[in-house]
Amino acid sequence: MQKKFLIVGGGVAGVCLAHQLIKQNQQLTLVDDGNNVSSVVAAGIVHPMSFRRTLLSWSADPFYFESKAFYMEMESVLNAHFFHPIMVRRLFATQEEAACWNQRLEQPEFRSFMHQITPEDLEFAPHGSGRVDGFWIDAEVFITESHHYVAARQQLVYDTISTDNFNPETLEFNGVKYDAVVFAVGYKNNQVPWFTEVPVNPTKGQLLTVKWDNPLQNTSLHRKAFALPIGEKKFRVGSTYEWHANTPEPTPEGRALILANTRSITIDPLEVIAHQAGIRPTSPDRRPMVGKHSVHDQVFIFNGLGAKGYMLAPPLAKMLSACIVEGADLLADLHPYRFNTK
Repeated sequence: MQKKFLIVGGGVAGVCLAHQLIKQNQQLTLVDDGNNVSSVVAAGIVHPMSFRRTLLSWSADPFYFESKAFYMEMESVLNAHFFHPIMVRRLFATQEEAACWNQRLEQPEFRSFMHQITPEDLEFAPHGSGRVDGFWIDAEVFITESHHYVAARQQLVYDTISTDNFNPETLEFNGVKYDAVVFAVGYKNNQVPWFTEVPVNPTKGQLLTVKWDNPLQNTSLHRKAFALPIGEKKFRVGSTYEWHANTPEPTPEGRALILANTRSITIDPLEVIAHQAGIRPTSPDRRPMVGKHSVHDQVFIFNGLGAKGYMLAPPLAKMLSACIVEGADLLADLHPYRFNTK
């Protein structure tokens, strides 16, 4: 049965949901304010690990594989190139990190992702390195081409939603009635009145693009910072985590911190050619918030994807589309009001 949906927010969460609904032949309108700073400037690195404690990211299996398949399919749908396979190399800062990595290699749940240590891995000073498969998404190309695709279907509207043009009781936006509405507005969640009690925390991240004469053009390096090769001896390096920051402008302090952290990867001279910043929508427990409004049964939130947004968005969009189209259940772990103590 065909239904009509309103998606508010054209960042990675909103466009992934739009693609899932289009695949199901549903009617939709994607409303965007034309200012997707975070989704467009994101480095777009996708890999299954949380390097800080050498653990798998939440739901890495199956989300890593599902997101990889989604982006490869979307390249064909959008007739654009934004999916780039890459090797992700963790440079060990201590002998303890190296030992922990070797322990993980013996555990079954890690074997689908981690490569066995080779002599080449051990050559990286001072304590060697470990590798996992990954990929990166050219975020600007993916978001821009997705907008063009939805616009060509007459389903994209550039506007700002407010109490003046949206009624949550009748599900009408600008006089058009919808079967369900999904708010995927990222860090701007507190700027719309319907989910202000859901704790979407703005977390600023700054990113540099540098020129670096490094022969590793297909390997992303990680230790205290990351260095992602994007071609022509250019690398994206970052990032910062600035809690409760509401302005997406880059700062000299952010640039200095990134360059200082990058020295844990290389002491080679780096030429900075670009400096960008965005604001990630994060949650107190670092898991997304996906679910229904507390009062309005057909109003949903899709937010809090954080630094893993480009891995989480496709599979969660698929789950959410099954919920709003077919009535399937959502993950209880992601309930948007789980932080309420009342």
